Amino acid sequence: MRLVTERDRRAVALRQPTDAELVGALRADDPAAPAILWERCSPAVGRLLGKVLGPGLEIEDLTQEVFLRVFVRLPSLRDPSALKPFVLSVATNVMKWELRRRWVSRRVRLSISGRLPEVAGTSNDAEARQALRRCYQIFDSLTNKERLAFVLRHLEGMTIDEVAATLAVSVSTAKRWVGSGASKVADRVSRDPDLRSFFAKAREERHS
Repeated sequence: MRLVTERDRRAVALRQPTDAELVGALRADDPAAPAILWERCSPAVGRLLGKVLGPGLEIEDLTQEVFLRVFVRLPSLRDPSALKPFVLSVATNVMKWELRRRWVSRRVRLSISGRLPEVAGTSNDAEARQALRRCYQIFDSLTNKERLAFVLRHLEGMTIDEVAATLAVSVSTAKRWVGSGASKVADRVSRDPDLRSFFAKAREERHS
């Protein structure tokens, strides 16, 4: 079941309210408001889910789950201008739930293989696909907190203050989680000759 119909999407072009105005429209049950929220925030949510959880068919379903929760929790948003951080914080809670579910599945052997799904829609370069799989295996070695903080800081490019706000923790705690995650990732990459070679080639190509 989709949250937004194609007719709703066409209505988006007619209005471009500020975040605060959009929150007001959502609270007033404006029929065009959900489509505007989806178009404005779903790309960032889907991208973040993909980076934290890895590629897979469930990303679209989880993105919709995020917005269902946003609609339910919207009355608790105190600052209407902080809509995007609010949506990302909801997405973070969904990711925490999904990571815990995957951990339990691996523990009780509910998953078929425990391996990452095949990467769909990416380059046919087998080396790149293998590197991506190895990276997510490294992410699996992090705690959920480290994984989320590392991705927000180093893959999404958020500032430490933004990471802290998204994860609802202090700046010092965010720094600690980012630093711990980055240290573990660097250590695992340094001990993986294939990944070292892949990233070295990527750097050479960027500078050539």
